[in-house]
Amino acid sequence: MNGLIICSSEEKRVEYVPLLKGCGINDISFSSGENIRQLVTEKRYDVIISVLPFGSGFGLDRVAYISGNTDSEQVVFAPSKVYDEICSKTVGLNISILPKNVPAAIALNTVRRAAAVKKRLDEAKSENDLLRREADEAKLVFRAKAVLIEYLKLSESDAHRFIQKRAMDRQTTLAEAAGEVLKTYDYSENKD
Repeated sequence: MNGLIICSSEEKRVEYVPLLKGCGINDISFSSGENIRQLVTEKRYDVIISVLPFGSGFGLDRVAYISGNTDSEQVVFAPSKVYDEICSKTVGLNISILPKNVPAAIALNTVRRAAAVKKRLDEAKSENDLLRREADEAKLVFRAKAVLIEYLKLSESDAHRFIQKRAMDRQTTLAEAAGEVLKTYDYSENKD
């Protein structure tokens, strides 16, 4: 996992490094917040710590940009005197907000939780992608079997065996063999 600390003061940045290291994040980048839009488009960050205010402007717009345009988990540290106001302005954003004077244990627990949530979301996304690919492959095989049934008058089980044999003979996947069958019979979903 990797992390990003956005803080206008270079001296203050080092105070937040232990929070990321406490989660096992050792690949840590830093930003003052000025170039944040470009930075988060160029590189994917797992956990982002934003320490408000940023150099020019308060930085809430950039915090919202990160929340809306990345899949990073973000923990925002806000000045205590405006903490409630920031909480009310960021309702609906995927961020955790803490006052800067929060005890270190609570800050560490919040960042650990953000890292754990990111890890689980990434695992769920990978599983979802795998299931989607499997479903797409199953649809392709189903369409190829339907074509074989129509053109070669095979039974469903014979059509399946035909595709399996083609895959084994050519040392390819069922989906690739099914794709070849569809190309062979010039099958297109858009035909009327």
